[in-house]
Amino acid sequence: MRRLALLAALALAACGKPAEQPKPAPAPAPPPLVWSAEEDALVLRDHGADLLKIECAKDKGLTIHGERFKPVASEERMSVGAGDVVVTLVATPDGAAVKGEGAADPDFLRALGEGRKVAVNYGYQNMGPYDGPPRELAEPFAAACMP
Repeated sequence: MRRLALLAALALAACGKPAEQPKPAPAPAPPPLVWSAEEDALVLRDHGADLLKIECAKDKGLTIHGERFKPVASEERMSVGAGDVVVTLVATPDGAAVKGEGAADPDFLRALGEGRKVAVNYGYQNMGPYDGPPRELAEPFAAACMP
């Protein structure tokens, strides 16, 4: 009788919960916003795609590419700020995006070189504020761009 009770208990235990399946490993999180330095530019990427590009050529001045801005026919200005320093650029369509061009303002470049937060405005569209580029990228860029 004891054996029968023990076998019955084991049989009932075996009928319990099914064995748990191992859970799949979670997908790796996409990388956060990342600044990088290119030839004459600082680029902010979002999940690997260009979000904001700040270019400087001594003969052309400063060019800002707002990759997510949509062209607005009546808008001719783009403002870019680093910290409390804001400069106004002339905005033009750049394919499906918009770019702003203007003189390389020394105060803006100093604030950018210090790694201050960066924000861009084009009409009703805003980008940022984003953490500024790391100083090891921003300082050489700003120094090379100074008029």
